[in-house]
Amino acid sequence: MNTLKAASTGNRRYQSISRYTLYSEAPSASDPEFVHIEDIPSRARLFDWAINIHTHPNMFQLIYVQKGKVRIHIDGIEESRQGPCIIGIPAGVVHGFEFERDATNGCVITVAQLLMLDEQFARNFPYRKELLENPQILTFDLNDDREDLEFINQSVLQLTREYQQDANGKRSMFSWLLFALLLKLGRRVEANQPAQTEDLHSERFRKLNQLIEQHYRRHLPVEQYAEWLNTTPASLSRTCKQVADKNITDLLYDRLILEAQRSLIYSSVPVSLIAYDLGFTDPAYFSRFFRRRVGVSPTAFRELRDGTVASEQPLLRLAGNH
Repeated sequence: MNTLKAASTGNRRYQSISRYTLYSEAPSASDPEFVHIEDIPSRARLFDWAINIHTHPNMFQLIYVQKGKVRIHIDGIEESRQGPCIIGIPAGVVHGFEFERDATNGCVITVAQLLMLDEQFARNFPYRKELLENPQILTFDLNDDREDLEFINQSVLQLTREYQQDANGKRSMFSWLLFALLLKLGRRVEANQPAQTEDLHSERFRKLNQLIEQHYRRHLPVEQYAEWLNTTPASLSRTCKQVADKNITDLLYDRLILEAQRSLIYSSVPVSLIAYDLGFTDPAYFSRFFRRRVGVSPTAFRELRDGTVASEQPLLRLAGNH
């Protein structure tokens, strides 16, 4: 297989790296519940089995190579592995693959970073640093690791079924299955692999996202986040631009909008109460803020997602509705 070209280093590192929601698909409005599962051959065949270096600023991925060979590029490191193996790709990590042509089977699980940052998930998951904050490559022996592989295969099968169907409790079931799979993988990482290092921008961006998740309802100024991260607002802005191609204000606003969308989609709470819950003191201002960022009012957005307005196209894509 051909060698993947590594990204440039230093401050120019991210300039030539494509950023996608899914590979080859331009970023769209982020869905707070975004989930996507597909088999490897379906997308790999479209690109001659080579996925060039790219990054997903807001997505976490698990690539499960059940069989076949794969050449892996992660943040400038290149390795070749034989399936079965699993590659964990946290949000913002540069990666690319070359799969063995017509011999690779497996699947790619992509979930919104917000699901991984969910307060309940974060509180109960013991392997955040080992698995969710650092890229990992886990290999398995067909004989020695038979029990783990059976668990992984069944978990992936059930996750795929939940993704494809619209059964009652789909969102909760998917989250529990994913949580169980990540726990299994986290145990293996903890036992067998040392932690990998991050560059300054990746580490700072990761910590910033954690702080945003904890405090976005408080509408704090950029200076506060910079102070917590022991840097200046200008330096923090450069980090956001290089890793996510956004400024920090956009990241803060995006998080507020995503939580607002979540509440509008999954609850019948009045718009005014959603505004107060998100730290807005004036519901009318919240509605104007929402319209500027999304393009429609909160009420219209809810109606679109409920299917009560047939003349408009849905703005976001929910799990399974592809």
